[in-house]
Amino acid sequence: WDDTIWLTKQIRTDKQTAIFGELTFDFTDKLKGTFGLRHFQNDNSLEGFFGFGYGWSSQGSKPPEERYGEAGCAVKYGTTDPSQWPTWNGAPCQQFGKKVSESGNLFKYNLTYQINDNAMIYGTYSEGYRPGGINRRATLPPYLSDYLDNLEFGWKTTWFENRLVFNGAIFQQKWNDFQFAFLGANGLTDIKNASQAEVNGLEMDVNWAATYNFTVGAGMGWYDAKLTANYCGELVNGQPQTNCAIPDAPKGTRLPVTAEFKGNINGRYEWDVAYEPFLQLSYLYEGKRRSDLSVSDNEILGDMPAYNMLDLVTGIAKDNWRLSFYVKNLTDERAQFNRYTMCPIGVCGANDVAPNYPDGQVYEVVSTPRTFGLRFTQDF
Repeated sequence: WDDTIWLTKQIRTDKQTAIFGELTFDFTDKLKGTFGLRHFQNDNSLEGFFGFGYGWSSQGSKPPEERYGEAGCAVKYGTTDPSQWPTWNGAPCQQFGKKVSESGNLFKYNLTYQINDNAMIYGTYSEGYRPGGINRRATLPPYLSDYLDNLEFGWKTTWFENRLVFNGAIFQQKWNDFQFAFLGANGLTDIKNASQAEVNGLEMDVNWAATYNFTVGAGMGWYDAKLTANYCGELVNGQPQTNCAIPDAPKGTRLPVTAEFKGNINGRYEWDVAYEPFLQLSYLYEGKRRSDLSVSDNEILGDMPAYNMLDLVTGIAKDNWRLSFYVKNLTDERAQFNRYTMCPIGVCGANDVAPNYPDGQVYEVVSTPRTFGLRFTQDF
C-alpha cells in the first residue's frame, strides 16, 4: 500500500526430530553408571518479505544483494515496476526463501557413588545444544547451533539425623559458537554466533532445621563466565571470526547478565499455639552484571548494579486454610534486571547520535516496588 512505510510478511517453519534414551547399570550396590544418547535432525525454513516501500527508501546506495523491501523485489525480478512482481500472501513479492538443515548426536556420561545412607557423590559429563536458524532480516546469514559441554562434580548429603541437608556442585562449561542476540537496524533482532566462552562455577545450598519450630535455608552461586576467544561479529567460511584488529568483545570479556556472585537466605519460625502463627524473612543478593557483550555497546548501556531484596511474610493457619500478610521488596529496592534501547544501541543510546535525547534512550527494567498483600488459601 502506498501509505505503508514498512511491511513484514513471513512464514517460519521449525521442525525437530529426535530419538533419545539412556541406560543405567549398577556396577555394585554403591556405584552405578549412566550412558545417554540423543540423535537429532533439524529442518528450519523462513520465506517471505520484509522492508520499506519504494516511496520511503530506495536503498540505491546499498549493494544489490543487501537490498530489501520493494527495492529487494526490484533486484530479484529485474524490474522496478511492481505490477511485474508476483505477489506473495498479500506482500509485494516473495523476496527470500531460506532453509537450514543439520543433524548430530549428543552424549551423557554419569557415575554416582552412594557413600552411605546420608551421602552421595556424582560426576557427570553431558552435552547440550540450541538449534540454529534463520534471521528475520533475511540479508543476514543463518546462525549456527551452539553447543555446551558440561563437566560437573557434585554431592548430596544429610547430617544430624536429617536435620541438615547440604548439596552442591562444581562445574566447568565450555560454550561453543554461542548464539548472541542484539537489536539491529529497523528494530529487528539480529542473532549471530559469538565464538567460544567458558563458565566455571560453584553452586551450593543448605537447609537446616535448627529447632522443631525454626528452619533456615540458604543458597549461593559463584560464576566465572567469560569469552575464551575474540568476538568479531562476523562469520568466515560459516564459522565465527576470532581474528580481527578491534574485536567487538576481546577474549576474557565477562558474559552479560551473569553476576560473579549471587546468594539467598531465608528463615522461618512457627509457633506451637492456636492458629499456628508463623513469620518468615527472605533475603536475596545479586552482584553487578554487564548489560551487553559488546564493549562499546556496554559502555553506552552501562552495567546493571548489584542489588539486595528483602521479603517478609507472616500469618496464621488452621486445619486446611491459611491467611498470610506479605511485604515484597521491603526496602523498596530498584533492582535492575535489564537495560536496553528501542533501536540499535549506537543510535538510540549515544548522546551525540540522538541529540533530541541528551541522556540517550536507555531503558531500565526494574523490580516491582514495595508491595503489600493479603493472601488466603484453602485446601479441599
